[in-house]
Amino acid sequence: MKIAHLACAFGRHSVDMSAVRRIHGGSVSRCRHCATPMEESMPHHWTVQYVRDAGLADRILR
Repeated sequence: MKIAHLACAFGRHSVDMSAVRRIHGGSVSRCRHCATPMEESMPHHWTVQYVRDAGLADRILR
């Protein structure tokens, strides 16, 4: 296992700056290592977006 994947497991994601897109006035991207969706909540501060599961359960994908 790579050290980067271990860091993602502890919540220390890295933003892929080459894939940043502007959607509805905000910037969104994905983690460089695990592809977790992230959004820029404040300038230079990225937070993980909680995406609802497509199934009927109340699970939240991270």
